[in-house]
Amino acid sequence: MTADLSIIVCTYRRAEPLRRALDSVIAQRAPDGVRVELIVVDNSDDRSAEAIVAAEAARSPFPIVYIEAHPPNISVARNAGVAAATGPVIAFLDDDQQVDSDWLAQALHGVATHDHDVLFGPVTPVFEAPERTTAAIRALFSRGLAAPAGAELFAMGPRKTPGITLATNNSFFRTAAFREARFDEAFGNAGGEDYDLLCQLQAQGFRFGWLPSARVSEEVPARRCDVGYLRRRLYAGGQAFAAAVARASPSPFATRWAIRAKAAVQAVLMALATPVAALRGREAWTDHGFRFAGVLGKLSFGRLYPIYRHENDGGKRARG
Repeated sequence: MTADLSIIVCTYRRAEPLRRALDSVIAQRAPDGVRVELIVVDNSDDRSAEAIVAAEAARSPFPIVYIEAHPPNISVARNAGVAAATGPVIAFLDDDQQVDSDWLAQALHGVATHDHDVLFGPVTPVFEAPERTTAAIRALFSRGLAAPAGAELFAMGPRKTPGITLATNNSFFRTAAFREARFDEAFGNAGGEDYDLLCQLQAQGFRFGWLPSARVSEEVPARRCDVGYLRRRLYAGGQAFAAAVARASPSPFATRWAIRAKAAVQAVLMALATPVAALRGREAWTDHGFRFAGVLGKLSFGRLYPIYRHENDGGKRARG
């Protein structure tokens, strides 16, 4: 039997966050006549999520499908989830996110009300070590926008929505978006595979919209506030941004060089501003370093930095 909504959660050796994420989802109640399926994609090599999924499935009000996806690569996991989905709408959640009590009802209402191809909901971080955060860290793990439901969003270009980066965490795709597009495995260990897909979709004319009522929270462990890790992550993010925007443009080679040229100017200006940032205090200095890392990533000539491969030696690989 096909579903009306397929919810995909990709995971990699994150037992307790996954359990909490699934708990929040199965606590939802679908309206009468609405069929929901939950697909958990285990991207580990040892079926680490299987027992948790079985326990959750035994008490879930709707079917939970467990599938494996190999090798460890977030794009492989996402594509496997899409292939298994039977609904006309696919929701993506991260395995460290928990949905609000009315998330499902708000999501279904939003999809029925707005005709966008992809809708995005807010993400509120819950920091294990809030004292270690800065303005840039809080922005990195958040998605918020002072805009009404149905407001148009843009992933790239001159109309790019300021202040947020569009990604699959807490998103709702009509399956037509996947008829000719898939998550590129080249981004699978560097991150940005979702942003790359969205750039491709925008270039093809698909529309994105804002759904502020479908809210989730996201757990952020203390180690993710480490300055060294975040600089590497933002460097990788700069690389992924440049690669994705260039790939989606009519002239990828010229666009990539234009991004490098702009990044070179930004790098010079930021280098000149470094003494001022240092005088403004620890938080300003730290955030200046984060922004500088992102600019250097856009300037890079190297391969995409495998940030998630390194992180997953002791933590998370696949995101929802």
